[in-house]
Amino acid sequence: MVSKAHGSASASQVLTSNLQYYTVWCESPNAVSDPDNATGINIRITGNIADETQKNFEVIIQSVGLRAMPIILNDPLAVSDLAADGASVVTGEGFVWEFSVETEGAFATKTDSVGLLIVELDGIVLPSGAILNTGGGGQNIEFNRQDDL
Repeated sequence: MVSKAHGSASASQVLTSNLQYYTVWCESPNAVSDPDNATGINIRITGNIADETQKNFEVIIQSVGLRAMPIILNDPLAVSDLAADGASVVTGEGFVWEFSVETEGAFATKTDSVGLLIVELDGIVLPSGAILNTGGGGQNIEFNRQDDL
């Protein structure tokens, strides 16, 4: 009797040591100073699936997940100065979000470790009507990959 059929599907959970860490900075005016009236990429976590800011965050996760699903992620943190929190392009108030995937080079191009995030998320319209602009004039979201936490 065969005890294992090769190629059959089964459920399992395996965590490898191939984690890659990413930081995302999102411009959101008033994210700290007036959170109820924040605009831009407002990705506040509310736990309410009908809340627009919660939906915004979920659309970003789903968009990233089309290439590699984040397996470790934190809630976005509202900050008063994105540049002081490590952003090199986006400025002002907004959100910082960090996640990890275990797919080596999932978002890399030949020249940029986050090149596919930049190309594939550019122009995505969030439920609030905000449009992700990943480069050029009016950039409102920025990505970075780190090897260590």
